[in-house]
This record gives sequence, structure tokens and C-alpha cells, in this order.
Amino acid sequence: MDDSKPNFEFKGKYIIEADLHLVTALHIGGTEEGFEIGGMDNPVIKDSMTDIPYIPGSSLKGKIRSMLEWAYDLVIPENKKGERKAGPTQDTSSDVGIVFGIAAEAHKGDQLPGPTRLTVCDAYPDKTQIEKWETYMGDGIYTELKTENSIDRLTSAANPRPMERVPAKSVFKTKFIFDVYHELDFDRLKVLFEGMMLLEDSTLGGGGSRGSGRVEFKNIMITSRHKGYYLGTKAETLKNIKNIDPKEYSSPKAFVDKFKDIWA
Repeated sequence: MDDSKPNFEFKGKYIIEADLHLVTALHIGGTEEGFEIGGMDNPVIKDSMTDIPYIPGSSLKGKIRSMLEWAYDLVIPENKKGERKAGPTQDTSSDVGIVFGIAAEAHKGDQLPGPTRLTVCDAYPDKTQIEKWETYMGDGIYTELKTENSIDRLTSAANPRPMERVPAKSVFKTKFIFDVYHELDFDRLKVLFEGMMLLEDSTLGGGGSRGSGRVEFKNIMITSRHKGYYLGTKAETLKNIKNIDPKEYSSPKAFVDKFKDIWA
């Protein structure tokens, strides 16, 4: 099939859910409290209604996309004249761009990428995790404080600065929604698992070079929903995923290595 021609038809969705385990504590910045006396100048982002920390889908999607763009050699620096060729957000032929979305102004010519395939939802802790935080840290306490020091190179004086973090071993529930519009999208689903692998060997959020933000994906589940599921018909137009053995597919790497075997 010639993928350069606009030939899109909504076929269905894959719902990918996974537990995101914090190997080390996590800091994703929220609104600063600098106007409050004694307030923290480096808080984590929290739900405004419950004050419970969460991981924005934009943070997950942006980090994974950035690493994939480097891995697929899509990052093109400017030359000495300040000129830049088609970069990551403009490459309408790359699977990364098609999966994660192409800038509207880049939708030109014969190669139309179609709608963005991947949606990344905000990741929240479940009731069990919230109760665990409160058991070990106290009612309404869901984070820890880490004091970091910047050292003056001439005087060796320390300048301490507190950073709020979600404790290590915490678990967040992640959800990725992958829309299928083209026959090649079935193979493009693999790009998501490649990105999850890259994230596991990198860091999420701030302070990564100082130990924060190491994560792992566990308990990965995929649900396939064909178009008929949403339209109330029996037409099955979506390629089905076989029943995944969690022991065999226990990590993103397992999905990448055995990707051709997941189809029913």
C-alpha cells in the first residue's frame, strides 16, 4: 500500500494501560508558592481539587517523543547560516511524527500523515497508593522534601534549596490511547513501546542528573476496540491482540522483542 497518499479510515483503538513505578523519587514541577512566607519554591504538580500529585500526560508524551526523535535521527540542528531543514515536528514521513502528531503548518504536499495517533492521559495514583502514602507519611501527606545544595566554586559556600518529590516506590496508573487510521498503524504501535523502553533508561521530570525520576513500566495490558464497539455494530475491522501472558510480556522490551507475536 502506498502510504504517501491520503487513505485514512477510522478502524478502532488500542488502549494500553500500565503501572508506572518510581524507582527513585520524582519531581515534576507545579505552581510555585513564592508569595507565601516560608512556602516551597520548587513544588511538584498536584491536582487542584485533592492536592494529590499526578503526572501530566504532556510530560510523559513530550519526554518519550523527544527521546524517540533522537533515536530515529530526526533532530536536525541548524547549520552555520542558521538554516534548518524539516525537523521532528515537520517530518510527515517519520513514524514518530505520525504517531505523536505533526504541526498543522507541516501538512503539505502528497505525504499527509493524517490525525495524531497517540493520546497520553494524565497518570494518577489509585486508592491503594494514596492509602499507603498516608500510612507511612501521615494524613494528607503525599510527598517528601529533598534539600539540594549548589556550591560556590570560590568560597565553597553552600546554597541549599528544597525540592518536593513524590517518594520512590510510588505507583501511578498510566493510559495510552492509540488510534488506528491506516494499515501501517498496526506496525506503528511498536513505536510506543520503544519509547517506553527509552524512558526506563532515562529519567522523567526534573533533577534527573541528580538521581530523581527513574521509572519502570509494569503490568502492561492492551485492549483492542474495533470501530463497531463505538457504533454499536458487529463489524470487526480492528486487528485483535491475543491474550497477553503477563509473565512473558512483563516489560516494554518484551513487547518490542516479540511484537510480531502479539497479534491474535
